[in-house]
Amino acid sequence: MRRVIQERFELIRRIGRGGMGEVWEAKDLRLNRLVAVKLLRLDGTGGGSSRLERRFEQEADLLARLGHPGVPVIHDTGRHESDALYIAMELVHGQTLADRLKEHGPFPVTLAASVAVQTVEVLAEAHQIPVIHRDLKPSNLMLTDKGTLKVLDFGIAAARQDDPDAPRLTGTNDLLGTPGFISPEQGLGKPATARSDLYALGCVLYEILAGKPPFELQGGVPLALLLKHMHDKPAPVTEHRADLPSEFADLVMRLLAKDPADRPSVREVREVARTWLEPQTIPGPRTPSADRPAPASSQTRSASGAEGAQSAASLSEEVRALAARGEHVAAAALLEKHLCGTRRRLDDTEVLPLRLTYAALLIESEEFTTAYEVFFSLGGALRQHRPATDRDVLACRAGAARCLSELGRTPEARHEYEALLPVQQHVFGPMDRAVFDTRYEIAALTARGGQIESAQAQLTGLDADQQRVLPRTDPRHARTAALLGRLDRFERRST
Repeated sequence: MRRVIQERFELIRRIGRGGMGEVWEAKDLRLNRLVAVKLLRLDGTGGGSSRLERRFEQEADLLARLGHPGVPVIHDTGRHESDALYIAMELVHGQTLADRLKEHGPFPVTLAASVAVQTVEVLAEAHQIPVIHRDLKPSNLMLTDKGTLKVLDFGIAAARQDDPDAPRLTGTNDLLGTPGFISPEQGLGKPATARSDLYALGCVLYEILAGKPPFELQGGVPLALLLKHMHDKPAPVTEHRADLPSEFADLVMRLLAKDPADRPSVREVREVARTWLEPQTIPGPRTPSADRPAPASSQTRSASGAEGAQSAASLSEEVRALAARGEHVAAAALLEKHLCGTRRRLDDTEVLPLRLTYAALLIESEEFTTAYEVFFSLGGALRQHRPATDRDVLACRAGAARCLSELGRTPEARHEYEALLPVQQHVFGPMDRAVFDTRYEIAALTARGGQIESAQAQLTGLDADQQRVLPRTDPRHARTAALLGRLDRFERRST
């Protein structure tokens, strides 16, 4: 039987089930795309059902507020008929850490380090709201087909009780989470904190490196497992993985400290784990010789000029073909190979378009850290001999700001966009599409920072200007309207 939610989302197949309902793969009939729909059936009218309903609505709010590339994008939320709530969100293609561990065994150090870095990037953003996830575990962390990580299931996440009038979404004696990942302080009845999420991350890293959790359930008694987390010392992770670098193993064990104050901070986890990433994923200072290679001799240039032009044309055609098929990773790799072999200056006019294309492809491949490094380095080289109003300089600034936003570095991204906007308005005019894009990004980042009313005002003005000059088919109309709608729904639920 065909099931359609709100005449828009057609359920295709169930892909998950848990304490907060079912998750379905669905088709968005309005925008012709696949999405994930989380569905909560409301059984009865008791306090438990009411609490689940509020918690479900809170998850939608949190997903909308996070706006981080490491968290699934929320598309819509609401009530279906009289007995169900739904959240429509990004459908993530990939494999959970639990499934990968089951299929391939313990993770390589480089992959575990990548999990650590990407997870704490999401936690840093969430903790600023401030929100505690409270249920980090291998089955709630997914490696996408593109190699990035998504943090799933904020269903029991808790906003810190800074507002004494805010309703509690758990009972006084509720202990939410998974016993094998609950921190010692939570087991003692204390509230979860940011350091509680880091304890859970330590449990995750231990399990994906050792192939087994720090403590195992025996006799099917969850309380016994919880008591081990509260009182027992786990075996060193190196007992299961003798090949682990000592510094990385020490980081994992310090995350499992009983006292939250003894656990490393998000920043320390990020900095230590970055040491063990694959070299190509680590941005770092470039040497002068890497940024400015020695120029080729005139003999070399004259001998290879025609061949080089033909090669560049062929390369561009191949890159365009790959990108048109959606193979952005392959297209970026092809360009990277060519650019690494060139002896031209970073800002050489003949290879500059290729470098800009390469950076754009990195964004499409969700390689935001590397893309930022390319835009930043290229923009710096261009500014040495071009004015601030140069279009390539502006393209680099816009690209770098986009990367900062995608990496969750909200204040920095907003600052960069706000500094860029008046220059774009001067160069392109106030009604240019690039100006509209920057205004949209500023509004989105303003909303991400919690300034909902200010963001709504910015978007309302943007919408009016776009309606004046853009054709009705321009996708910017739908983009602006969608964000305004999400903010309006969030504001209604908050009042």
